[in-house]
Amino acid sequence: MIGPISQINSPGGLSEKETSSLISNEELKNIITQLETDIADGSWFHKNYSRTDVKVMPALVTQANNKYPEMNLNFVTSPLDLSIEIKNVIENGVGSSRFIINMGEDGIHFSVIDYKHINGKTSLILFEPANFNSMGPAMLAIRAKTAIERYQLPDCHFSMVEMDIQRSSSECGIFSLALAKKLYTERDNLLKIHEDNIKGILSDGENPLPHDKLDPYLPVTFYKHTQGKKRLNEYLNTNPQGVGTVVNKKNETIFNRFDNNKSIIDGKELSVSAHKKRIAEYKTLLKV
Repeated sequence: MIGPISQINSPGGLSEKETSSLISNEELKNIITQLETDIADGSWFHKNYSRTDVKVMPALVTQANNKYPEMNLNFVTSPLDLSIEIKNVIENGVGSSRFIINMGEDGIHFSVIDYKHINGKTSLILFEPANFNSMGPAMLAIRAKTAIERYQLPDCHFSMVEMDIQRSSSECGIFSLALAKKLYTERDNLLKIHEDNIKGILSDGENPLPHDKLDPYLPVTFYKHTQGKKRLNEYLNTNPQGVGTVVNKKNETIFNRFDNNKSIIDGKELSVSAHKKRIAEYKTLLKV
C-alpha cells in the first residue's frame, strides 16, 4: 500500500527503509507497465494521472532529497500549511529551499515555490508549469499568496511566474518535481531573478509575471519538457543562445530533444518527454 502523504512534509523526508514500506513494489510495477502502454498506443495525452502522482509524490520527494541532500525539497499537501513550512525554514536558518505545493483536499494541482534568503530578506517565487488562465493554477496561486500574507512573514517578497510549458491535463506534478530539481541544480543562475523579486522589479506582487517576461531569466535547461513546439520557439526567440546549448547527457540540444520525444496528437506535434519523465521517476522507487 502507498502510505499517507502527510508523513512526508519536511526536508530529507523519510529514510530509504521507511520509503520502501510506503509503496508496494508490485503495485508500482503495474502502474509503470500501464504508463508505458499508454505511450506506446498514443493514449497518454487523453488520460489523467494526477491522483497517482499525488500518491507517489511523497516518495519521489524523499528520493530527490536523498540524491541532492542540500536541495531541501518539501512537499506541502495544502496551501494552508505553506506559511508554517516557510516559517520553519526561515527559523532554522536555511538559505534556500523548494516547496512543491498541492491544491488541498478539494482538488489536485501542483506548482513549485523557490525560496531564497538574501541579506536578511526572503524571496519566494511560485513557478506555475502551465498558465494562470486555467482555474486550477489560478486558484492554487491565490491560496498560496493568501497563506503567505496571512502570516506576515518578515521582509518577505512573493511573486508568481508562469512557465506555460505544460499542455496535457495532468502532468503538473511531474513538471513541478522536474522544475524543483532544476531550481536547485541551476541555483547559481537564479540569483538575479531573486534579487529582482526583492527589489520589486520582477513583479508588483499582485499580478503574475507572464511567460514572455520570465523567459530571459531562465536557462534553456528549464524548458527540456516543454510540450509544444510553438512555446519552445517563443523561448528561443528571446534566448537565441539556447539553440545550440546541450541540455542533457545524451548531448542533445533542446530541438534535438523535442524531436526525439515528438508525438502527433490530434494533428499537433507534442512532446511526450514529461510522461517519460514520470516513468523514469517511478522506476527509481522500484526495489530490486
